[in-house]
Amino acid sequence: MSGSSIPYHLRPHKAVDRRLFVDLLSRCERWHPLTDAAYISMGAYPLEDHKLVHRMLGLRRLIAFDYNHEIVKRQTFNRPIDTCKCVCHSSGDLVANLDSVLADAGHADASNLIIWLDYTSPAELGEQIREFVTLLDKLKPGDVVRITVNANASSLFSPKPQKGVPTMPGEEVRKVRFEKLGERIGDYLPTDTEAEMMTDELLPCVLSRAFGAAALEALPISGANTFAPLSIVRYADGQQMLSLTGIVVPRDQETAMRTKLDLASWRFSSKDWGEVHLLTVPDLTIRERLFLERAIGTTAVPDLKEHLGFDFGALEVGEAFLNDYEHYYRFYPNLLAAEI
Repeated sequence: MSGSSIPYHLRPHKAVDRRLFVDLLSRCERWHPLTDAAYISMGAYPLEDHKLVHRMLGLRRLIAFDYNHEIVKRQTFNRPIDTCKCVCHSSGDLVANLDSVLADAGHADASNLIIWLDYTSPAELGEQIREFVTLLDKLKPGDVVRITVNANASSLFSPKPQKGVPTMPGEEVRKVRFEKLGERIGDYLPTDTEAEMMTDELLPCVLSRAFGAAALEALPISGANTFAPLSIVRYADGQQMLSLTGIVVPRDQETAMRTKLDLASWRFSSKDWGEVHLLTVPDLTIRERLFLERAIGTTAVPDLKEHLGFDFGALEVGEAFLNDYEHYYRFYPNLLAAEI
């Protein structure tokens, strides 16, 4: 099952990832004010991220886009404020015509841009990277970009079982995936990439570094500005996804910017393109959540397990989740049944 096929409100990893993004944006304001920035993203039909940036950051210059006219109509119905403009564009068209899109929406006066391109098609990865390069060429210091792409290894290649045909060895599967990835992203493939890296655990780092190479192409070392990675996270609501967030910053101000954002104390910050964090959001009952939120940070992990009386391993999480939970429990979604 793909992430896009799961109902939007039943994607807890996506919900936490989105709220972590808004939390990161609030830190960005310590270095560069975002009050008059324009926020642009696909948003899907509920426009959850548009609602969040408006409610949490006070942004009013909002643009939602989609290539499907019917989804745009649904976005228009669900927009949080009247200054949220919903337009029909593909991501490529939006990037190519960014200035006119802003002008048509009445947001040409925006001080800066926050743009989230949330891709779902793994077959178009090469095009997605090229759109990223084109976008960076149009931005200025203080602009924030977030890219989400499919990072599921099986999306590159997964052999179909056939009756009477031996199962393809894992080594051969990874070799085919490596060839497919090379075909899709070409020169952006890191030179030290090997076929053995074509797994769900290692592929996100390869893709992240590919986007890092693309950022360097758009903003080379000889230029005044750089695109600094701020947070790189992988998670799975069905298919594994990779979210990369960075900011355009004068090259000689990057260290000062990171200090002002206090990224060293933020669990999901990334100092470079190779630092990818795993976000694990298991399904917890309200009772389990309340217990963890009360005890996390003050009770040792072994003691937590003893007090719970059962092993979280049954939920495919372990100490890594319990150690990280205190850093994002505030963003955990509340999914409750209600009669309306």
